[in-house]
Amino acid sequence: MILATRTDPLPRCGSFATSPAICLPDVKKEAPPRKSRTTVGLSFFQAPGLAHLTPPVQIKFMPAPTRRRRQVRQIPVSHPLCLCLLMAASATVHSAEPLISVRDAHAEYRGKIVGLTRTQCTLMDTQGQLLELPVPSIKGMKKTKNLFRPDSISDFRSSLGSELGKSYEVTGTTHYIVCAPRGRAKSYARLFEKIYRDVEQFYRVRKFKVSKPDVPLVAVVFSTREEFVEHCAKDKVPAGSGLQGYYSLLTNRVALYDQSGILQTATDRSNDLNHAVGLSGVAVETTNTIVHEGIHQVSYNIGVHSRTGTTPVWIVEGMATVLEPDAMRNQRTSRPSEARRNSERFNWFRNNHGPSRPAGTLAKLIASDDLFKQQTLNAYSEAWALTFFLLENPARRRQLAAYLQTLVKRGRDQSYSTEQRLADFQKEFGDIARLEIEFLRYMDRL
Repeated sequence: MILATRTDPLPRCGSFATSPAICLPDVKKEAPPRKSRTTVGLSFFQAPGLAHLTPPVQIKFMPAPTRRRRQVRQIPVSHPLCLCLLMAASATVHSAEPLISVRDAHAEYRGKIVGLTRTQCTLMDTQGQLLELPVPSIKGMKKTKNLFRPDSISDFRSSLGSELGKSYEVTGTTHYIVCAPRGRAKSYARLFEKIYRDVEQFYRVRKFKVSKPDVPLVAVVFSTREEFVEHCAKDKVPAGSGLQGYYSLLTNRVALYDQSGILQTATDRSNDLNHAVGLSGVAVETTNTIVHEGIHQVSYNIGVHSRTGTTPVWIVEGMATVLEPDAMRNQRTSRPSEARRNSERFNWFRNNHGPSRPAGTLAKLIASDDLFKQQTLNAYSEAWALTFFLLENPARRRQLAAYLQTLVKRGRDQSYSTEQRLADFQKEFGDIARLEIEFLRYMDRL
């Protein structure tokens, strides 16, 4: 999944088993029904964050003859899926996660298991990148003697330096590692770090569940658009003429290009942010891209969204567009709702989308992502408006926090039907038709 920022009319979105088999004794039955089968549901583990990803393994066998009192059935664990399950179970027993080594026909990979389905094992490497390995392709897996730890700052520097060359420099902050043209990396790093602190604080003070990132966050700022387009091709991202930057769930990086030649204006809404961190040389459009894509990156890395789950587009983009204005993220001052509003989204909702908005649009937004493909600007303005409405009401805000945790717990292998999307939403917020009336009344008062 790619979350991208555009400059055209489209919106800114942008092995190792401990035993060779598992043994189960048959249960003696006095009078088993003829031609009956017994089904045993075997769950290898029930661990927070992984139990929901693994459906119980179903094992079917015929009841043992009554004359044999100690019949034992053996279930081989050499199958790659069983290996993944046992490794994931081992990882949840200890507070510190072990470093897992996985091998396929092409290479050996090291990291920790963060996602598992019947067909795919998702491994996070020591730089935070996700490797999606088909289960049948796995040739071996083992738990190493080491614990999972992210690469050191020097390792990141060496890796990025080798990747991008001597014309770039790498610098780090508390949470970020930024690679940018020489002489500019520190300025960009300060901006990214400020966004991280603002976004994390926004969620934390409103009682959203947040956690520390597993690895440092990486941002790459290219010198030219041509270099940026080349990088897009490596990430398999379509580089349309309006694409200025994106956040990739797989690489966990923000990538964009420098537009320092564009002068910023004093009236731009990002001017306060630039002034606060001393970034008068950072172009307005570049700053806007950093803000939007940085919000995505932080939200996915502190547990608000899940990189390995299924999250509806409306809430991902709704949270990002709500947090774009500096006044919305700034906790040092109390500003009126006018200053906290995203004026671009609000004006589109008020002047373009609202007057012709049909009843039931809210249900369409929640039930499917299709609205973003069919009516892009309307969908983004609706997503911003709904998220802003939910955040401004303390009771609704608590419901939103609970809803986000429901989404985080969903596995990527689970199909997310329109019925289930609506059910999850209404479980937290109540009847959607009534909520729509309340929502529209609120927007009329703004």
